[in-house]
Amino acid sequence: MVIAGPQQEVIMEEHASYEVPVMDLVFVYGSLKRGQANHHLLTKARFEGEARAAGLVLHDLGPFPMAIAADQSSAGRIRTTIGQDMSSMGMDAIGMDAATSAAAQSDCIEGEVFAVDGETLAQLDRMEGVPRLYQRLLWPLHDGRQAWLYLGQPRQVRHVPALPAGRWPALLIPLLLVSALSPAGLRAETSLAECNRWRSSHGQARIELGNRIGAASYLTKMKRLQESPPEAPVTLYAESDLERSCDSAR
Repeated sequence: MVIAGPQQEVIMEEHASYEVPVMDLVFVYGSLKRGQANHHLLTKARFEGEARAAGLVLHDLGPFPMAIAADQSSAGRIRTTIGQDMSSMGMDAIGMDAATSAAAQSDCIEGEVFAVDGETLAQLDRMEGVPRLYQRLLWPLHDGRQAWLYLGQPRQVRHVPALPAGRWPALLIPLLLVSALSPAGLRAETSLAECNRWRSSHGQARIELGNRIGAASYLTKMKRLQESPPEAPVTLYAESDLERSCDSAR
């Protein structure tokens, strides 16, 4: 049985009763996919195949991607894990039926579907930084199923290119060739080195390194418009977000 909703259901058979865990479907499109850095969080999950989700645009943040609604009105009143209305994200509430209709006419992204239990879903929420970094939404898939997926907001990707094919990572071999011939190819190594320095640093140096990593990873600031003056640096990004970004850079 695979449904979204309560985490357990009691099954009655003859005179005995027992609990069967109810599994939720989750659509993943980034570092949680098979072969990617965070897939270990899905070791207890059941693979349900590849799928596509319409009405979304995928953006490349380097260590991980972020999907946003192609048409913000299509996000309507789709449920989130904390039960809030999508209007709190600056989106119009128009309901699931309208969301499905609008999504069918928009962009698609590719990903994988897994059936997870409540414990794994809670772990994914923590890893994805719900509800501050991502929102967990119930979204229609191309094959008629519905699955939870993690969605960002337009302001988080305003300076980030979209992936036209709707797939992450993008074409790997061409990117490796370009990286090998370009100074930009050192970016991943430099990022990992900075992460190691950040983890071992303290005081002002830790703040400055964290802010540099956060800006390079396009993380969301704890206070949206806050800046860090050079003469008196202040922490702009949450430690948990920086740890997540550094873990993905390994």
